[in-house]
Amino acid sequence: MNKKTETQANDASVEGYLTELGDRVREVREKRELNVVRVCFMSGLSVNTVQNMEKGKAPAYNSLWKLIQGLEEVPDNILPPDRHEILPLEGQASDDELQVCLSLSKIFEKNRESLLEILSEVERIKTDHTLNEGKKVPPDKRQPVLVELGERIRDIRLARGLSGADLAAASGLHAPAIHLIEIGMRNPNLDTLLKIAAALRVPTALLFAGFPRVDATFALFRVRGLYSGILSTSEQARILFDKLDVLQRVTRDIIN
Repeated sequence: MNKKTETQANDASVEGYLTELGDRVREVREKRELNVVRVCFMSGLSVNTVQNMEKGKAPAYNSLWKLIQGLEEVPDNILPPDRHEILPLEGQASDDELQVCLSLSKIFEKNRESLLEILSEVERIKTDHTLNEGKKVPPDKRQPVLVELGERIRDIRLARGLSGADLAAASGLHAPAIHLIEIGMRNPNLDTLLKIAAALRVPTALLFAGFPRVDATFALFRVRGLYSGILSTSEQARILFDKLDVLQRVTRDIIN
C-alpha cells in the first residue's frame, strides 16, 4: 500500500468512526428520551455542536468531554470501538519495585489534600510576594481538562519511549501541534486525538480524564511501572525527595 492509498484508508476509517460516534450519541439520547435542547442544557454545549456531533462531524475534545460528563456516561459507552492496534502498557517493574510503588501511592493518596494545601499556600505567598514587588503575574488561562489531556498524552508517549518528533511522525501531525496539545494550549478535534491514540497504540478512551474507571485504569498503569523504561523506582524516589527538599527550602525562604 503506497502512502496516498494508506492516507485515504486512514481518512475513511476516521470518517467511519465519527459516523458511528454520531449514531451512538443519538442512540443514547433517544434511549433516555432526551431531545437535543435537553442534552445541551445538561452538557453546556450549543445546539449546533450536538447536532454536528450526531451528523458525524469531528467534535473538539472538550466538547465531547462535556457531552459525556453531562450525560453521566463513561467514554466506553459513547466512543466506538477503536480500529487501531492496542498495545498494553505493561509495567516492567519487579515485585519489590511494585510494592514500593504501591506504598508510595498509598502515602500520596493519604496525604494528597495536605500536600495540595501546602502547594496552594506556597503559590499564594509567591504571588503576593511578586505583586508586592510590582510584578504582574499572568493568569493561567488553560482549561484544566486540556492540561490533563496533555499530561496524559505526554506520559504515555514517554512510556512508549517516543520523542515529540517520533509521535508527530507516527501520527502524521506536526511536532509543534503535538507540543501545544501536551502543554494544554490546544483543544484538538477528535480526529486528531484518534491519530494520536493510534500512534501511541492505546485505547482512545484512555485519554479522557475525569471518569473514575478510566482514571483508575490509568493510575494502575502508572503504579505498575509506566515509567519503568525511563527511570527505576529508586531514581523516581530520589527525584521526588529532591523536589520536596527544594519545595521546603523555597517555602522557608519566602516565609522568612
